[in-house]
This record gives sequence, C-alpha cells and structure tokens, in this order.
Amino acid sequence: MLLNSILTLLALHVAGLHAQTAVTSAPVATDNNATVLQQQPIDKPAGLPNVEWDILRIDPSARENLCQRQIAYCANNCGGPNQAPKNFCNATTMAWGCGCAHKVADFAPFLWPVVQAECSGKAQDCQMICNKDIVNPSTCAATCNAYYQCDTDKAPPSYLQTENPTDLPSYNGPKQEISTSSNENGSGGASGLQSSEATRISKHVCLMAVGLVVTIATM
Repeated sequence: MLLNSILTLLALHVAGLHAQTAVTSAPVATDNNATVLQQQPIDKPAGLPNVEWDILRIDPSARENLCQRQIAYCANNCGGPNQAPKNFCNATTMAWGCGCAHKVADFAPFLWPVVQAECSGKAQDCQMICNKDIVNPSTCAATCNAYYQCDTDKAPPSYLQTENPTDLPSYNGPKQEISTSSNENGSGGASGLQSSEATRISKHVCLMAVGLVVTIATM
C-alpha cells in the first residue's frame, strides 16, 4: 500500500510539472491589428538604374501635408479617429503606422499617401537618370516604367511603415535583421524555456526516484 501511494504521488507530481511547462511555453497572444496590408516584394528588372532618391527630399511643408493626409486615411479606414489607436506619421523621418481597434487596416498598400509619394518620387528620379543615358534612353525609360508601376498592385513595396513614431524607417529596401547569439544558439525564446523546464522536470523525477528507493529499502 505504501509503495502504491508513493508511486501515485510521483505520477501526480510529474504531471503537474508537465502542465506548468505547457503554460510557460505557450505562445503569447499578439495584436493582429498593429499592421496594415503589405505590398509583396518584386524583382528588379535588368538594366534598372540605381535610384538613390528618398522621400526626405520632399519639401518639409509638403511632408507635413502628406502626413496629415496619411493620418486621415488611417482614421477613415479604421472607422473614425477613436477606432485607430495606432495612427502616426513623423514628418521628419516619414515613418508611419496605422492600427485599427477592431480590424486590420485593409486599405490597398499602394494607395497610402506616403507610399504613393515615395513611389512617384523614385519613378521620376529613375526617368531623370534615363534622360542622361546617351546609349539607349528609351529602353532605360521603359525599364523604369515596368518597375515603378505606382498606384497599382504591381508597385514596388515601401518600407516606411514602423512600429513606433520614433523608429527610423528604411528608405531603400528592407532593413537587415541582426540575429543575436542567443537565438543562433537556440538558448532564447520558447525553445529555451522548454529546454529549461525539461531539465527541471528531470531533476525532480530523479529526486523522487531516489526517495522512493530509500523508502522501499527501509520497509
């Protein structure tokens, strides 16, 4: 009877530890309304000029006006200012963000005012570069038109959207993600928590097993 009781307690203890592990390693819920629909990246055609223009070349007063329009578009898409808890546009950096309270902001990604202005500016700069092409300017211009199809679903993606107003956006292509050594070694995140909990469970099981052996030996 004593042996059965000890085995039962051991089983219950291990089950409880497994339950704690499941709770600890469960994914944390995130706000799905924090972002807007994104334009998919497209390949640059061969012969496309290297466009270095960025949206900060727009006059500051024009950027202010552009940001006002951007914020208004976000509020309207969310259903009103009170339905857009995340709605900003930094006229200094042109970083912007939109998040609705009860839905994902579903405005076409290529029609946001800031995105339109950026695409239009890059397209114009591309054509100006082609005007200096003394070899084949018409082919160069056609390449610009093929890539910078602004105001359409074939427009190149913009990377001005950020999580916070103070974040610096990317003006020419996506930012490069920097991985930490902890992530590379698998010691961070949920996998690290699971590994830690598994080790803790193993130690408890060993201690309980030793106690069981000692108890049986003294019976």
